[in-house]
Amino acid sequence: MNPDQGFIDLRLNRQEGENSESFWPSFTDIMTVIVMIFLIAMVVLLIRNMELVNQLRSTMEAERMAAELARTTGEEKESLTLKLIATENELSMVRMRLMRAEEERERLGQQTERQQARIAELSGERDQLAQRVDRLEGTARQLGDELSSARSTLATVRQDYTNLQARHETAREELERVEQAYAERQGELSEARSIILARDKRLADLQGTFDDLKIKYDKLVKPARTARGKHVVEVRYSKRDGDYLIEYKEPGQGEFSGVSRAALEERLSALKARDPDALYIKVIFPKDSGLSYSEAWSFTSFLHKNYDYYFSDAAQE
Repeated sequence: MNPDQGFIDLRLNRQEGENSESFWPSFTDIMTVIVMIFLIAMVVLLIRNMELVNQLRSTMEAERMAAELARTTGEEKESLTLKLIATENELSMVRMRLMRAEEERERLGQQTERQQARIAELSGERDQLAQRVDRLEGTARQLGDELSSARSTLATVRQDYTNLQARHETAREELERVEQAYAERQGELSEARSIILARDKRLADLQGTFDDLKIKYDKLVKPARTARGKHVVEVRYSKRDGDYLIEYKEPGQGEFSGVSRAALEERLSALKARDPDALYIKVIFPKDSGLSYSEAWSFTSFLHKNYDYYFSDAAQE
């Protein structure tokens, strides 16, 4: 490099170019430089490619090894899972065996306690039996002594028994006579009862006939029972599940109201006390009342005779 003239001229044909000013040598130099640059770039790219290929191969190998490791790890994990499940099953079985052993131990303990209690009980019974044997031996000796005296007493008892047999025969004959007389009295008593029943039936028939005649007589003498101008009270009576139901309604009330027997009688008594000649009681029995004839008739008769203006007057007469 010349300090006075700048950079050194490196062209091969510098003098020739200066003289002939030829174009092609300069072009050749330029193309040579370009080719060299291209070759250098290609070498660099090839080297970089080789490095990338090596890195790719390393990466693929690492991925393969990782996949192999993952597969191996998965298999080991599955194997460990199966072993864990088997271990848990074995643990459950061991626990069950422990529970069964504990239950067996408790059962054997209870059985041992029962056996010990039974042994103690049998020991007590053995002692009691030993004492009883001792007492029986003493009693046997005593009975042997008493047997001798009993044999002597037996002869006396046999004699008394013979005498009692004779007395028993006499008493038996007397009893037969008494039973025969009792049977005769029973026959007479049955006959008397039959007569009394027949008379009671006849009396009941006559009473019924009298009641019918009295009703007919009252109809002939008294005016007919009417609700005109009366305070009409409606009473509905029925029976459900063995319980008597009473429903009550006065004039002006829209619906029946349930009342007890005592409350009903209290209301009717108050109405009768207010106006004895104006109370008309209308007793109603529903179609499925559940009542018998005697129950219905008894309830109706009681209300009419005690509170109704018409029947109350008849009862007083």
